[in-house]
Amino acid sequence: MFSIEIVRRKFPKCRPSVVMFDFDGTVGLIRAGWHEILVSFHAEVLRLTPKGKEIGDIILVKLIKEYIETNIGKPPIYQSYSLVEAVRCLGGEPSPAEEYNDIYSERLSVLCEPRREALRRGVANPNDYLVSGVLRMLAMLRSRNIKIYMASGTEEHFVREDVKLLKIDNFFDGGVYGGQPDPKAFSKKIMVERILTENQIDGSELLGVGDGATETTAVCEAGGFNIGVASNEDGKLTVDSWKRRQLISAGTDWIIPNYTDTNQLEERLFVE
Repeated sequence: MFSIEIVRRKFPKCRPSVVMFDFDGTVGLIRAGWHEILVSFHAEVLRLTPKGKEIGDIILVKLIKEYIETNIGKPPIYQSYSLVEAVRCLGGEPSPAEEYNDIYSERLSVLCEPRREALRRGVANPNDYLVSGVLRMLAMLRSRNIKIYMASGTEEHFVREDVKLLKIDNFFDGGVYGGQPDPKAFSKKIMVERILTENQIDGSELLGVGDGATETTAVCEAGGFNIGVASNEDGKLTVDSWKRRQLISAGTDWIIPNYTDTNQLEERLFVE
């Protein structure tokens, strides 16, 4: 059983009427392990640069993680834009960002496609790829007639397929949205603005739930209430300290490791 870590506010200003969830690490775990693949690939590229050859592994990985952190929650191409800049800074001649993005996508597919195929065939249990307790959380919100949106930085066609494979697509009556071919066409900030306009509400009625800084900042800047999900994606029901630091820096109101105590969340979100 967990306790909510109160970072800024004990309770929302008013009862939420709309919720925006992030996907990877917040709801689904099909891409668990993406971080390690991305860091490994970027390290491989940067070690080929003149200055990268001289940097020790610990310092190089630290450099990579620093810029990766700033892009979490954005479409994956932004990680490749940062890699291009890092290659230049280390004295190298970068390949196009799109080429780096394609290589990373191929490597990530090696990890994710077997999981998807197992779900398609009914061999895997969808619960194995869901953050603990999230089904209860989604059901609780729907029982209160809260409109639920999914907004992910991952490409939209993947997110749409994944929520169906995990058998949770029926919860998102607000829609499922994700990254577009034009990276400027989608962002968490754009989604927040769209949600507020569509529902004719101000930010005080918006609840954001996510494990990254991008969606947290977008919700908090709009005046919404944010739950930071510092989930361990390796199956442990404990707080991920790295995610926790990022969420606090982004301005989250609460920190939780998962949704195993949905009753506690409901009591605090919907104070009678």
